[in-house]
Amino acid sequence: MRSGEPFAVVLAPSAHRLYKKFDAALQERIKEEAQKVEGLRSHHFHFRKAEYRIAYRIREEKQQVEIVLVKSRERFYEILARLVRQR
Repeated sequence: MRSGEPFAVVLAPSAHRLYKKFDAALQERIKEEAQKVEGLRSHHFHFRKAEYRIAYRIREEKQQVEIVLVKSRERFYEILARLVRQR
């Protein structure tokens, strides 16, 4: 892997089937938004009957896993989107 270069963003076949049904303006917006979350991943787990999420990205050049957000499931993706927009 080439350090410091962005990852390619690709659609899984199931996502692509839905994507191609959208109009051109929405497809373009999806491309823009996908670049914002490039490299972000999430991990889900349960603790004391609650669902939690960890949003993280792999920083290969630094050999790090950078934790971006840890939160219960409620409003997780809304808050994560806000954080991504601020970067």
